[in-house]
Amino acid sequence: MAIVLQIVFNGVFLSLLYALIASGVSFLYSTTRIFHLAHGAVALGAGYAFWWMFQDLGAPLAGAILFAVFTAALAGFLMNELVYEKLRQRGARGLGYLIATLALLMLGSGIILALFGAGPKTFKLEPEILNFGEVSITKNQLTLSLISILLLAVFYWLTKYTRFGKAMRATADNEVVAEILGVNTRKIRRLAFILASLLAAAAGIIYGLEFALDPNKAAILAVFGFAGAVIGGVWSFGGAIFGSFVIGLSEQAAVWYLGGGFRNAVAFILLFIFLLFKPSGIFGTKKEL
Repeated sequence: MAIVLQIVFNGVFLSLLYALIASGVSFLYSTTRIFHLAHGAVALGAGYAFWWMFQDLGAPLAGAILFAVFTAALAGFLMNELVYEKLRQRGARGLGYLIATLALLMLGSGIILALFGAGPKTFKLEPEILNFGEVSITKNQLTLSLISILLLAVFYWLTKYTRFGKAMRATADNEVVAEILGVNTRKIRRLAFILASLLAAAAGIIYGLEFALDPNKAAILAVFGFAGAVIGGVWSFGGAIFGSFVIGLSEQAAVWYLGGGFRNAVAFILLFIFLLFKPSGIFGTKKEL
């Protein structure tokens, strides 16, 4: 029983990390019809920005977080303005956006590699272990999990109950009608990328604090975010969170019982299963992907 509880504890923490990325991917697809796989590079870039300021330069924690958030927001903004909006003006379709986002993902990984090198970057922090019976979790994990829950709740409220959320849903349903009704759809897309990048920044910081930062991890984070969104239902913000929990808990169970070599394989296996048998996802609609 203790093993099962430990798997659940570890899985919940990972699931919340993946949910920060998956919810951003789902939100951007719902708003812009773009599978923003470069979201993984934005998240990892924020993690490196945080490490550089906090660990390398010795900046205060708050200053390092603000710098990482600003870096992610700027990256998301530039990707949209310089690439996606240009493609939209030229009438690009799904394949054009897919090629662009893959190119941005590789470009982001390349920039990180050029700036920080191939060696792993870690934080010199001593973990404080909290024991709940036979189950253990670090104080850092508990704090970061609570922060993740708060961020996801705030983001859900912002998109569901605010004026921006209504404008976003109108843009997602029909851009032409939204424009006629006075919605500045380009501004909505711009804000969507900035807001989603804030979630990516949180994911990158959390990932950096718990795992070694590696330039090659951008693609892995992108896959986990994409898989969580697809499994839960790419049109559903809550579905993306649920899909991330499916991945996180399955991953931890696989690692515990089958070995660490299955860590990344779980997401791919689940993604293929859902794409083959239920492409709309668990909470998906009948809208086409």
